[in-house]
Amino acid sequence: MVNIYDVARLAGVSTATVSRYVNGSSNPRPETAERIERAIRETGYVPSSAARTLVTKSTGLIGFLTSDLLNPFTSELAQSMAEHAGRSGLSLLTAVTFGQSERFTELVRELRRHQVDGIIATPPESPEVVQALTDASRAGTPVATIGITLPDDAGDFVSCDTYGGGVLAMEHLLGLGHRQIGFVTGDPATSVAGSRFQAYRESLERAGIGIDQDLIKEGPLDREGGFAAALELFDRRDLPTAIFAVNDLIALGAIQAAASRQIRIPEELSIVGFDDIPMASHSTPALTTIAQPRSELGRLAAEFLITRLRDKQAKPQSVRLDCSLVERASTTQPPQAG
Repeated sequence: MVNIYDVARLAGVSTATVSRYVNGSSNPRPETAERIERAIRETGYVPSSAARTLVTKSTGLIGFLTSDLLNPFTSELAQSMAEHAGRSGLSLLTAVTFGQSERFTELVRELRRHQVDGIIATPPESPEVVQALTDASRAGTPVATIGITLPDDAGDFVSCDTYGGGVLAMEHLLGLGHRQIGFVTGDPATSVAGSRFQAYRESLERAGIGIDQDLIKEGPLDREGGFAAALELFDRRDLPTAIFAVNDLIALGAIQAAASRQIRIPEELSIVGFDDIPMASHSTPALTTIAQPRSELGRLAAEFLITRLRDKQAKPQSVRLDCSLVERASTTQPPQAG
């Protein structure tokens, strides 16, 4: 295996000179730097990350904790974060928690053992998740969260006004004349669904419409979960005229379920999703949804964290972005109002 001694011998310099050069702790004369670079190319030498960490106190890694990489929304977040971290010479190390608090807390410990420069995390949150991130921050690992609120400015915070987005979805359906509106969600106790459920409930109350618990279905936050939950709604004697889904994958599953029951969308059933993932505009019919600025969320989370990596005295930053309604072909007036 090629090592630093081979590079030093070929370049005609000391190992200390090579070490300082590859770790960026010195600027040798141009001719010396050229000899070292040529020796590195010829030998194929790759500097040890462990040795680099000892010198620079940095691994060049940011840990990204997320519950699911199959959701296009999360994938776009990761893509944006990786792009902006890369511009600062950092790499994104992604770990999947599957929404399990115990796995999340263990992964936080594992990332800290690997001495990552910082951690970015997404929901769902729980008391255990919040505590693990807070402990990491107080122990000196900078933390940024997307949609998870930490106490005492323990980390940077980036989010969207998902409650406001939920209100936009409900006002759209109510404005079209819908009164029997189903809500398909994950666990309303989690932050990923709680604000949208609150928007659903309070929007109905403001419209003078009572909450029908049979119109609220919980399940996995994916296409299969949306399919199964929608079928449960279709088994009611009084079919809903609209469905508000907590994310686009659930909404796309509901569209599939409607097709399996020969329920026409939007003529017999309107559907609104949340997130505006790329598939939303390509579904049949194209999905009306609430858009979150995914790339901007990822960019800000990375940039906020990088700011504190560069300046240890910098205070955590916080921002909440707006959502917007994207009206497409999956919504119209209910049959009795058309």
